[in-house]
Amino acid sequence: MSDDHDLHAAHRETVREFSRAGGPLDKDGPHSTLNNPAWFIDGQVDQPTAGRRALWRRLRDEARAEAPGARQDGKAIVLAGPPGAGKGHIQKNVLGLDKSAWLVVDADKFKDKLLREALADGSYDAFLKPDAVREREAAGEPFYPLELAALVHEESSHLARLLRDEALRDGTNVVIDSVLSKPDAALALGDRLAAAGYEVEVVDVEVPYELSQARIAQRWRHAYEGAVLTGEGLGGRWVPSVYARDVFDGPDGRARSQASATALATGCPAVLRHRRFWTPSEGAAMQVEVDAGRIQRGGELLDYALVETRRRSATSFHRARMHGNEPSHDGPHR
Repeated sequence: MSDDHDLHAAHRETVREFSRAGGPLDKDGPHSTLNNPAWFIDGQVDQPTAGRRALWRRLRDEARAEAPGARQDGKAIVLAGPPGAGKGHIQKNVLGLDKSAWLVVDADKFKDKLLREALADGSYDAFLKPDAVREREAAGEPFYPLELAALVHEESSHLARLLRDEALRDGTNVVIDSVLSKPDAALALGDRLAAAGYEVEVVDVEVPYELSQARIAQRWRHAYEGAVLTGEGLGGRWVPSVYARDVFDGPDGRARSQASATALATGCPAVLRHRRFWTPSEGAAMQVEVDAGRIQRGGELLDYALVETRRRSATSFHRARMHGNEPSHDGPHR
């Protein structure tokens, strides 16, 4: 085992320990952005100061500018699944999305933006960075901004909700990228989408806990090593183990996102398709466990192959009727 591997493994354990409840990187701890009185009143995420509110407006405008081709067709894709499930892979390689044509609403993107802003304005060192991190850095153990991502968790999640709600008011096509860990919140999201007149597709990407943890660690290590080598970038985002473990207390050990996605697809009449992808282990092929849909808004949820068959039949019937109503051109018209 190399010395570098030992160092990276030791740092991973440091970050893991610091991220525990009550630790220096606890999302609810004193270094959370919500606990800076210059940014929030009484630590409430919905009570930003005027300066923070102006920053939010700029960051949301930046996010919308990143999707200049986003159309206003009233279409939404809800991506659900635990950390490390492979939702990015699904977007690119299965859905084949042109990201410039869809507004992607993802709290993790706002984490990046908030941390870059903190680096630029000096608040990363002046407020966000705990003394425990400074001490480790002074001892020669480098830390990188995304390892402090938990400290902007609540704020980034709120920014994502604000961006989502703005998009729904405009009818903008959106990809809502979320763990979707709470069924009640999933149903509330469905109510919002239905009330806004959206057509919705639910795409649920699932993996077992062990694979989720392995991918989180692998993703973090790859980004961390890159930052150490180049001295550039934000490093790797660490997902606190307690959060990752809590996500996997659903039925049969599956992630809660699975039950939430199913509840959304079943309970929201605007969902026209629901797919679930499952990868049982590293190296195993991704499986399609569920592919269901509705022929029309509010209809029965059916196997999607049957939905496609009925839609084709309805289209053929409509064309035949239209053709039958056309006047004949075989003889002279009177």
